[in-house]
Amino acid sequence: MSQSYKNILVVCLRKIGDAIIATSVPYLLKQAYPNAKITMMVKPLTKEIVTNNPVIDEVILYNYSHKASFHEIRQIAAEIKRRNFDLCIVADNKPRSALITWLAGVRRRVGFERIEFRNIYLKLFYTDILKIDYDAQCTLQARNHEIFINRFTGKNNTAKMILPESTEENRAKADILISQVLKSQGKESQTCLKIALCIRSGVATKDWPIERFAATIERIATKYNAAFYVIGSPADIETAEKLNKMLRVPLSILCGKTGLVELACILRRSDFFLTVDTGSAHMAAALGIPMVAVYGGTSPKKWGPYSENAITLVPDYPCHPCDGTKIKCSEPKCLLTISVDNVVFSCEKFLNNL
Repeated sequence: MSQSYKNILVVCLRKIGDAIIATSVPYLLKQAYPNAKITMMVKPLTKEIVTNNPVIDEVILYNYSHKASFHEIRQIAAEIKRRNFDLCIVADNKPRSALITWLAGVRRRVGFERIEFRNIYLKLFYTDILKIDYDAQCTLQARNHEIFINRFTGKNNTAKMILPESTEENRAKADILISQVLKSQGKESQTCLKIALCIRSGVATKDWPIERFAATIERIATKYNAAFYVIGSPADIETAEKLNKMLRVPLSILCGKTGLVELACILRRSDFFLTVDTGSAHMAAALGIPMVAVYGGTSPKKWGPYSENAITLVPDYPCHPCDGTKIKCSEPKCLLTISVDNVVFSCEKFLNNL
């Protein structure tokens, strides 16, 4: 497998957090094949993560849907075929991705799978299947990518998630937003801690109760001179406003005011991040921001932040972890086992050293 490649396709048709983790794949490939052109195929949702990214030379967008017709699948396969890739790495473990690259006739198509009777058809779609002979479900996904790519290339490189490069405009907007936060809360940048919050993932089995976020913020505010601000998408504004009404301390809402690159700039300017299990947690991990992440149904052993600067808190509940589909909860009961005391204690491990 020491062969050199010149035109490589990496496929990751998943959400923002997964795409951030998957940037470790082109990073590792660039280490092994520094002269190769690397193209990444992603969903439009994650375009900002891979555009202007120093380890990705070109981007293909595919609006993946389980309901896509075979005609649509053939169309994207034809586009891939025109580009004459000599290697494809399927980083998302989706059978659809394997099918598309097979239809495209990519000469070498590589997957990292445990082949069982239910998915034995993948032997047709892939030319190379690297077997999973260890507990991948208890290994961080970036580390899984590292094992996968190193086995293929014969190298011994360490995975690293790579975020897109920011522009002067991105950085200036982040500076303005942080300045507005500090001014509205009567804080000085040099003397206060800037604490970013992500309070909603949009999935019930991942969202810690908003009342507990409020109690945590109040506790932290009594001990530390801090400015608090919520980041997220426009869909998070309503929840952020509910949180604001519960608080006796100032809170700024930045939801919907940034793109993904500007969000990274905001996190770079933050001293600490308290979050639920969402894409921004993986962004903060890539930046090395001190972080406490409250996880619900998802297992952080695989999907936790790839960072030594993060503490992950998980429920103590009989059915944890779940994938959010096998177990249908009317409310996230497991998250109630994560107490305010536990979160505050974990936050203070970082805050006391800032």
